Amino acid sequence: MANVGLHTLRKEERLCSRKALEELFSGSHQSVSAFPLRAVYMANEVGLTRIMVSVSKRYFKRAVKRNRIKRQIREAYRLQKDLLQPLNGGLDIAFLWTSNEELPTEKVFQKVQTILQRIHENVESVV
Repeated sequence: MANVGLHTLRKEERLCSRKALEELFSGSHQSVSAFPLRAVYMANEVGLTRIMVSVSKRYFKRAVKRNRIKRQIREAYRLQKDLLQPLNGGLDIAFLWTSNEELPTEKVFQKVQTILQRIHENVESVV
């Protein structure tokens, strides 16, 4: 019963606070990229890993396409967030889409996996 809720994305795990977002993008953050996905992250005091997903209107004018990509990224993170579980403390992570091309779900899954592994390596080497 210890794994109940492991593959969920609760409200507490979403980064929505304007103050936290300003701190993330203006503070001393780090960045990892796996084209066309980029992740900006930094440690937080909350103790939870919180995420935000952004797909710019600049790349996809239609909301349907933007929402599909955001759904793909959130789902890939939800299924693989246990890669960051061994870390002490929490992280704030913003996933940013940086291309005007759509990718199949399997490719997005691989890109998110690569980014999470790099974040884990970077945070683990600092601690």
